[in-house]
Order: sequence, then structure tokens, then C-alpha cells
Amino acid sequence: MNPLVFRSDYAHSREGLSELTRLIYDVFEVDVSPLDRLGHDPSVVAFGWWLGGQLVANVSLYERRLWLLGEQVQAFGVQSVAVRPEWRGKGLFRDLMRRALSYADARADLVILGTGTPDLYTPFGFRQILETTFSASLAPKPAKPAYRLLTLAEDRDVALLKDLFARRSPTSQVASACDHPALFMLMAVTAPEMELIHLSDLDAVVAVEGRQETSMTLLDIVAPSIPSLDAIVSALGYAGERIEVHLTPDRLSWTPERETRIDNGHMVRGVFSPEAHPFMLSGMQI
Repeated sequence: MNPLVFRSDYAHSREGLSELTRLIYDVFEVDVSPLDRLGHDPSVVAFGWWLGGQLVANVSLYERRLWLLGEQVQAFGVQSVAVRPEWRGKGLFRDLMRRALSYADARADLVILGTGTPDLYTPFGFRQILETTFSASLAPKPAKPAYRLLTLAEDRDVALLKDLFARRSPTSQVASACDHPALFMLMAVTAPEMELIHLSDLDAVVAVEGRQETSMTLLDIVAPSIPSLDAIVSALGYAGERIEVHLTPDRLSWTPERETRIDNGHMVRGVFSPEAHPFMLSGMQI
């Protein structure tokens, strides 16, 4: 007799969150427990096989609110795909993916995921999409520094970020997302090289890397009105030589000098309208 029990009722229970946190850490050595304080995404739906009180395999879905070629698109993301080593090779991953995709297909026309192992997902109809990074040299300009570094260890900074997420505009009309802040914040607390910076005069928070170096990377912008790239660089007081943008830049009032195609790990299942255009979705997820 199979001792495993299928469940899909645990995504927001204390027991379920505890077991999913343990599974993700055991399989990937990624600690998602900060979300217990920062806030879990209420749209998550989990599908899992349990052995008594232990979660041995999981696939989760979460709602994604995308802007694609000027249209708002409701989609699902796939996350927290994990099977304990001793339970691999028994069809659990395949079974849970089919259950999750059946759920998603009944509610949306697009499913998207990020992975470093695309061969696992092509049998389920996913295909890789190439994205584009955008860069240019920076001419010296007067800077007007007006910023404050945020730390999500501080409740007031968490509250500030959540307020901006509640009022957030899409960073791009071509390809961007206005998702729940959970994965953004988890990325922020697990990536020490990345900075979250509040630009008070612009009513914006930006995520950047390399602010003290000759080339800085802009990873994301959370704001009710997307500021120009020049305004962001000035508010940061950045005096480097080059800027790289890991967002689709159509709302930044800026023309990149160089576009570089990359595999950023995203795969899609269904119609993804920007596919023939240069674009990049924010990588502020984990």
C-alpha cells in the first residue's frame, strides 16, 4: 500500500508553511522562513505528497499580474518545486506538475517559471525564452543625492516597501509584472550584494547592484509613477561610467546603447506576446 497521501490544503496553514520551509531548505539550502515575518503571498496554491506529517514532494502555483505589450495579463507562476532525494524516481514530480498545470490551465492562458534545469519542464509544454539586458555609458551630470538604504530587518522599511507595492505601476508596458511583494522581499534578504534604496523625492524604491563600482545594475523599480533613468541615477548620486538595466526600459525615458540577449532562466507555457521583442522581466524573485 502506498503510504503517501496527496494534499492541496496546506499552503497557508502553520503546519504546511513549516513543512514547506523545511523541504525547501533541505533540498535547496534556501531559507524562506523570513516570509513568516515579511508576509506570504495569499494567492499561493500548493500541491504535495505527504508521508504522515512530512512533506516529501511539492509544486506550488502563485498568481502573476503581468503587463505584456500594453495589456494586463493574468497568469500563474510555478515555484517551490522540490522532491526529497529518497522519493525521487517514483513519478511524484510528474504527478504534481500535471495536477498544478490542470489547475492553472482552467484559470489562465499563461504559466511562467524560472529554472536552471529547463529539460525538466519541456515535457510539460514549457519553452525557454531569451531576454535582453540593456546598457549604456553615463555622461557626467549634476547629481542630487536624496536616498536612504533600506533594511528589511526594520519594520518601518517593510511597511514602506509594502505601501509602494500597493501603489505600484508597471515598470514597462512591453513586459513587466506587478506581483505580490513576497518573492521580491525574499530575494532582497538572501542577496547581500543587492541594495534596496528609497528615493524619497521620487516616491520610489530601487533595487541595484554595484553602486560603488564603475558600472551599476538597475534590477527593479517599485513606484506609483516610474521615474526616468536620469532621475534615478541623479537621486542615487551615482558617478560611475556605465549603467546596465535588467528591466524592459520603455518607461525610463532612456535609449540604451547596447542590447545583449541572455538566457535568464524563464520558461513559458502558452502565448507570451513580447517573445519577438527585446524585453526583460525583473529577476527579483527566488
